[in-house]
This record gives sequence, C-alpha cells and structure tokens, in this order.
Amino acid sequence: MGTVTAAPTDVADVFPPNTLAYAELHNPAELGPQLAAIFKGTPLEDSIPFIHSKKDGAKTLAELKAKQELAQLALLMSPEVLGEFRKLGGVAVGLVGFNERGDPELAVAVLTGDSAAAGLAARAFVTTSQDLRRVGEVGKVPTFQHRTPVTTYDPSGNPKLATDKLMEGTYEPTFAYVPGLFVAGTSKTAIAPIIARFRGDEKDSLRATEGFKTSAPTYRKPGLFFYANTPELFTKLDAAARLRGAPMDLGFFAWLKLVTNPKALKTVAGCVQFRDGGTSLVVGTRFDPAQKSPLLDAFSGPAVKVDVLHHARKPASFAATMNLPEKDRATAVLSLLDALVKGSGELGRLPSDVVKDLDAKYKMSVSDALLSKVRAVTVIVPTKQDLAKGAKPIPMFVVHAEDATAAAELEAFVPKLVAEIAGDKDAAQPSTETMRDVKVLSLAGTGLPWKAAVHYARKDSVLVWGLDRKLVAAATAPDAANSVASNNKEATFPSGALALVGTLHVGDLVASFETKPVAGGPVRPVEPLRLPPGGGNVPAHEALQKDVEKARAAFQTALSELPPALLTAQRTGDELRFELFQPKVQNDGLTPLISAGMDWFDKLMGLRDPNQMNSGYYPPRRFPR
Repeated sequence: MGTVTAAPTDVADVFPPNTLAYAELHNPAELGPQLAAIFKGTPLEDSIPFIHSKKDGAKTLAELKAKQELAQLALLMSPEVLGEFRKLGGVAVGLVGFNERGDPELAVAVLTGDSAAAGLAARAFVTTSQDLRRVGEVGKVPTFQHRTPVTTYDPSGNPKLATDKLMEGTYEPTFAYVPGLFVAGTSKTAIAPIIARFRGDEKDSLRATEGFKTSAPTYRKPGLFFYANTPELFTKLDAAARLRGAPMDLGFFAWLKLVTNPKALKTVAGCVQFRDGGTSLVVGTRFDPAQKSPLLDAFSGPAVKVDVLHHARKPASFAATMNLPEKDRATAVLSLLDALVKGSGELGRLPSDVVKDLDAKYKMSVSDALLSKVRAVTVIVPTKQDLAKGAKPIPMFVVHAEDATAAAELEAFVPKLVAEIAGDKDAAQPSTETMRDVKVLSLAGTGLPWKAAVHYARKDSVLVWGLDRKLVAAATAPDAANSVASNNKEATFPSGALALVGTLHVGDLVASFETKPVAGGPVRPVEPLRLPPGGGNVPAHEALQKDVEKARAAFQTALSELPPALLTAQRTGDELRFELFQPKVQNDGLTPLISAGMDWFDKLMGLRDPNQMNSGYYPPRRFPR
C-alpha cells in the first residue's frame, strides 16, 4: 500500500513560495475568545433580544422585512459562529501573481480543521447554489464558477436547459472544495497551487521561505498576520502596470517605493492583535544593510523622550516627535522630505531644490548652518485651528534646536524661507504681537500654497511654526498636564529606546475622509429623489434619509469619543518597527460605537423601496460616500 500524505495543518503550507503578499487570521483557537471580548456588553453579545426589539418597533411590513439584513449581520458575530471559528485550521488570503493582462491573481484558503459546520457550509455552497456549475478540475478536484442557466425551446415551444459544455472563464470567481479545504480565487490558475499543496502534489510552500521564516517568530501571533516579499512584489507590480499600458497606479506602493528604496526593503510583515484590552497594529520592515533607504536613515537618531511631546496640546488629531540623526543629519532629512513630496504626486520643486536655491541666493550652506542644528521635530495636526476664510489647514511644527543660539538663527531665517516658497524676490519684515508673554512673529500669506499667514515664535531652544498664532504661542513651552501624552488612563507608551512617539485620533482620521462642502466652490444641484416603480411615498423616503443622516452622525460621534491611539517607532539594527495601539477596544470599550454602527446599518437598510423588496432597488444615496 502507498503512503498516505497527511493534509497540511498550517494554512501557510498551502500557499506557493512565490506568493507576493499574504494575510492570515492566525491561531483561530486563541483569536476566537479575543474577538468575543470585543462584543461583550454590546447588542451583539446576545443578538436575539436586540433583533426582536428592532422587529417589535417596526410599524410597516417593509420595516419588518428590512430587519433581515441586520439579523444576518448580527448572526456573523454570534457566539455560535465564533465558537466554530475557533475550530478552524486557518484562514488566509494571498496575492499569488498576475495574469498575462496584468490583473492580480488572488486566492482565499480556509482549512476547516475540526469545524464540521465549516465543512458543511462549504459543501452546501458548492452543491446547493443554483448558478454555481462545474467548469473544470485540478487534480480530480472539481472547480466551480457562476453560470446563469440558458434556456432554449424545442419546436413545440417547450423550454429546455441548454446542454452545451460549460466553458471555463479565464478570470472570474472560481471555487473548489475538498474535505478539509475550501478555496476561492480569481481564476483556476489562482487556486490550483493551493489545491496541489493541500493534496501533497507540491511540497514547497510560502512557510518554508527565508523571508517568512524570519518574520513569523516576531509577528505571527494570534490575530491578523500579514507578510509581503517586497522586492518581488514591486517587480511584479511594475511588470503588471506595463501590461496594462499604464504606470503603476497603486498610490500606496508607489509612495512606499520612494520613501524606502525598493532595492533596500527586503520584507514587510506585521500583525493586528489584542493586548491590554486594546488593539495593536504592528508593522515591521527589514532592510538590506548594503543599500541606502531614506526612511531607515531618517530614523537613526537617538532615543526620543516622551516629555518632548508635551509641546503638543490637546486636542490634536495627530502629534508625533522624532529625533533626527546625529550623522549626516541634513542629507537624511532632505532625502526623506524629497521622497515624501515625490510620493504625494504633487509637481513642483523638491525640498532639496529649495535648499539649493537658498544657498545660491544667500551665499551660504543652509544644510550646514541651519538644518544640521535641528535636533528633533514635533509635527502637530490640531483638531481645530483659527484660520482665515479660504485657507488650507497644514500641520504645526515644533523645531527643537541644539541650543538657544541655533534656535535664534533658525528664527531669523524664516522670512527668507517663506519668501522663497511664495516666490517673492525679497524677504518681508514680520509683524509682532505678544500673546501669553510670548512674542509671535507673523508673515503675510500672499503667494503661499496654503493661502494663510505664517506665525512663528521662539523660546529658549524651541521654534514653533504654524497658522494659528494662539496655538503657536502655547506650543513654545511644554505643558505636561495638558499635552497629548499625559493623563491617558487607558494606555501608556511602551518602554525601550523609541525612535518616534506620538498620538493619533482615529475618529478624526476617519472624519477627514468624508466629503465636505468647499466654501466659495461651485454649487451642485441636489439629485432629485427618483420615484420607485409604481409610485412611492417621497416624504416618507425623505424622513428615512434624515434618520440615516442622524444615525451616521451618532456613529461618527461615538467614533470621536474613542481615546487617542499611541504611535511609536523603534529601530533595531536594520529593522524598523511601527506600532499603533488603540486602547479601550475589548470588554465593553466599543459598546457605544458598535451600537451606533448597528443602528446606522439598520436605518440604511430601511431605505429600501417597500414596493420592490425583492428587486434590490434602492433610492439614490444622498449621504456622504
């Protein structure tokens, strides 16, 4: 008798070694209870009373039917589903390559493990779905794609299903199930390597590669683990873009290439996990020491002390402090700034070009005379700024100089820098105003990209630069009691040598992506509310729309009430590690947010046309996209 090969129990073993990017819900047995802790104290901890209270409040048949989607969403977070999730062997998704047209080939693999329910659900999906048909096979494992039944008619007019052989689509959703494994992908090409490794037909795997083995011990923890072979990923992305006849159009990867140097970046790995009642996002980047990287070089300075962040007052959407390198400081800073500007996609002079022009104009070396004397920089995005009408908000900067003399030299140079940015021939004389015993200097914003005056002030070795003179004056002196780094009862910064410390308000970040009306901009007509087929009650729909807006606003309010997340960076040798920790996530911490989110979803489903409940018709959306 032949030897029976045991099926893989690690989901990374079913992905091929040339997988470009990979994400996995690691260790479901431990992750399941941690996920359950998120919903503790929320309506989803036991959704039956919650759903039926919503049903009891329905006043029309349409409202009652609209609760179906809410019930289905709640079911996904139920204790029974999370209990079965704990029995899974693994869940992962991978970018396994690109096809001949440059389209990404993606595959999702689920090892059903000890969950009989998961296997039953997969078997039911491929057998009971009416339009899912067998179109091919991989190693005698049938593959399925969606096919709409085609009806023909015989000479007597009787309908018959077409019996032509079903053709396999080269790039469309494709599924397969073999006991122990459910796999879905963008094509048979994408899922074939997964099936082959699960059956033992292929032995090599992603888990055995050097980059994966190096990253796994640090980042493969219970939670969402992710990994990318960045040199191969960048190469394949560029090749795929050429096949599509366009430059690489994935903005994040283009930006990442510029700030890291693709020849220097070896791998990116990380995880999202739960700790101390909160959620931690950790991203680690490994670099080739033989290659230069703007990002790694910029984070080669001495360890940051948290008290430097005391110049950033509450409330702030974002605030972070980093020390600059002690060696080749100006070169490292300008290289990173140039890369950031290039990555933004905006045309114009690079920071290094501005410095060269200043050198030539004032017959000096800005790098040696000024930049080399900047010890650290704090960047602050205030939650609110007092700005002139039409001004574009930009961050505040707290420049920590080597000493008071260096700070005074930086202060004296600000008018020259502003004139160069504005395109003025000569530097202007700043006006002066004293606020809170701090002398604040101001320069008119004529010609500046942000269309607002610049205010700056100095105290000892600190120079503050921004658009709100009150905030500028306040930031010149540290204030531990009112800073973003103090009085955070939910979390404290980790110990150790940190290259960067900061805070980020997730609610403000999400709100920044919402569409906001622009003062003085063109007036766009409101899209008229279309009548549904067969008529409809327009005032009723308008009332529902207002309910959706109100529920969305409540969700945003709940999101804004989350405590700020802590942002840190740490460099160890040729590895740079970032962490964003959001406290107060588990054990009732997200109850207001989840409750508001479920109410918003419920109201959104209520927008369905009551006369077309089975047609999928929805009135036009008039809330922020």
